[in-house]
Amino acid sequence: MKIVDLHCDTISNLSSSGASLLRNEAQFDLERAKAANVCLQFFALFTMPTDRNSSLRQVLKQIEKFLAEMESKNLYAYHLKNSSDLLKSDNFNRLACVLHLEGAECLGNDVEILRLLYRLGLRSMGLTWNHRNLLADGVGEGESAGGLTRKGKEIVEEMSDLGIMLDLAHISPKSYYEALTYYSKPVLVTHANARALCPHWRNLDDTQLRALAEHGGVIGVTQVADFVKEGSASVEDMLDHIAYIADLIGVEHVALGSDFDGADNMVIPQVGGYVELPVIMARRGFLQREIEMILSENALGVIRQVI
Repeated sequence: MKIVDLHCDTISNLSSSGASLLRNEAQFDLERAKAANVCLQFFALFTMPTDRNSSLRQVLKQIEKFLAEMESKNLYAYHLKNSSDLLKSDNFNRLACVLHLEGAECLGNDVEILRLLYRLGLRSMGLTWNHRNLLADGVGEGESAGGLTRKGKEIVEEMSDLGIMLDLAHISPKSYYEALTYYSKPVLVTHANARALCPHWRNLDDTQLRALAEHGGVIGVTQVADFVKEGSASVEDMLDHIAYIADLIGVEHVALGSDFDGADNMVIPQVGGYVELPVIMARRGFLQREIEMILSENALGVIRQVI
């Protein structure tokens, strides 16, 4: 059964280590992904918040690493820029790779940088990591967090026009709701869980989840243990989040967003563990059709509508 994963930090890690995307010691590589039936993966560009020029230089270096890997590993993977690429027969046995920007500090106030990154193949972006930048406030700002800036609203509208998917993970609640009003297409929350089950400040409350569904969006349930359960967490605990969100807003709004190589303590330790997930979900009581929707079809639906 095919699997789509909405978030990993592997490229930013490999950009530092110099290791290969095909085979490495990290939590994700192409060989293990293929063995686990992963058909599409979002690869995040990430830098710790810093000044916009330093951030842009780091992001461009990571893009170079991504593009070099796509060229040298083209028998195994390809850079997905248009949803029609999914239908090409040459791509059926290769991993589709979406280039994502996690936190838009590198844009500064310049919409032209966004357009340039689009030309380089960027097709998904979150405005913030956890902190405030020139576009919006992140969830890490706490109770004092505000919403989108005037430039942030412009950037969100430009993303919609260009066909860049909007990721609302890491963003403050006020920014979250404002972004929904300025983006005309379905949105993603690439890696987060339900706050009702785990009170981590990065998880979404029920009101946010309902708003996501009202706008046709999808949440990628993450395997980071801290987001799954206080204390020791298991795959079954992660499935609790999938079941809870599906019951609350509909199974059509649930997907996977591992955060491989973005955290150490994962309930599925590495991408090869995905091979067991369909069986575990069936044993839990999910129907075959529900499993197909959660593992791939819901995420593919948003991708097809946006890029």
